[in-house]
Amino acid sequence: MNKSNMGRGLVAGVALLGALAALPGEASACGGEWYPVMEVDHRPMGIAMAEKQLEQGKTLDAAATVIRVMPHIKGLKAERSTLVARAQRVLAVATARQNGALHVGAQVPDYAQGSWLGRTADARAKNLEWSITALRSVAQTKKDDPAASTDLAEALAKVDSHKAEARGILEKLAKKDLIASPEGYAVLADLRQKAGDAKGQKLALQRCAAMATSQNVCRTSADS
Repeated sequence: MNKSNMGRGLVAGVALLGALAALPGEASACGGEWYPVMEVDHRPMGIAMAEKQLEQGKTLDAAATVIRVMPHIKGLKAERSTLVARAQRVLAVATARQNGALHVGAQVPDYAQGSWLGRTADARAKNLEWSITALRSVAQTKKDDPAASTDLAEALAKVDSHKAEARGILEKLAKKDLIASPEGYAVLADLRQKAGDAKGQKLALQRCAAMATSQNVCRTSADS
């Protein structure tokens, strides 16, 4: 090789080493080879798992998965990320179905538990109000979406001051047979029972039973 070619080779080699040195997160393998370390975002997979768990009736597992994946979820903005919106929807529905108390202490590290365990009446009330706020945001984003409206009504029904609004939403959906979940029909049955509408309660429970994979879903507060 002549001196000119050798010089160009040295320059190219130095440039290549410089480029490799600039790669983010490089690491050395045992044999001395250099390779880039890629950051993997596990959140999409985690939220998809939580959605499946909620669909399967594994409410607490779904909540725990979301909290582990997004421990600061209360401070995140759903309108900035569809993933955050999906995560908040799962956690909000789970929180409502557990009456504001998520017994996930064994599944979630201490630093991420916050008020989710609902150890006090105040904590449970705040959790339910957060649930309503989150699901109302989803319903406003997905206007005229029966599933979003059903989720919101479920949460509203857990708070005395919102029960009338919950029944209004569910009755409107029921007229068109659009209540999207057996839990929604169970809530409507409970609200009708409290209003003295025995016939309406029975019809709602029949629709709940037709949709549910477990009849435990269709228990009302009167049965409890």
